[in-house]
Amino acid sequence: MNKEQKQIIKTINQAYSKLDVLNNIRWTAFRDDLFNMNKQDEIRHRKSFGERDYSSVASISDCAKLFVVHNIAESLLSKSKYTIKDLLIIRKSCIYSQSLVENYREIIEKAWESENIKNLASLDYISLIDWDLYQETLNNRKVA
Repeated sequence: MNKEQKQIIKTINQAYSKLDVLNNIRWTAFRDDLFNMNKQDEIRHRKSFGERDYSSVASISDCAKLFVVHNIAESLLSKSKYTIKDLLIIRKSCIYSQSLVENYREIIEKAWESENIKNLASLDYISLIDWDLYQETLNNRKVA
């Protein structure tokens, strides 16, 4: 894992930690539930690729935290991005994130008042899994 990837993980962990406020609203630990959904999705995703060496990439937990942070940030920026129809074609955690934002926007915004929401929404899974592919993708975007 390179220096840039370690910085991305640091950013993710900082934002994720601040979402602890979602665990103290009601009897449901919303942040932890969302993390567990994303963790299970990442486990299934990695299993679908068979025997691949993941020793040099971000952990399952780091990737799950990325999706928690990314999806909540994206929902803050794009109200009503998903509909009930989308439930069959996207990860359920995306809908859950949007619901958290719709119900607890003020709490999340206060917790993240010092965070760059656009930066969190632009976090890319590939940056944690394959840095070279991520750089290639960024370069292709610049050319297009």
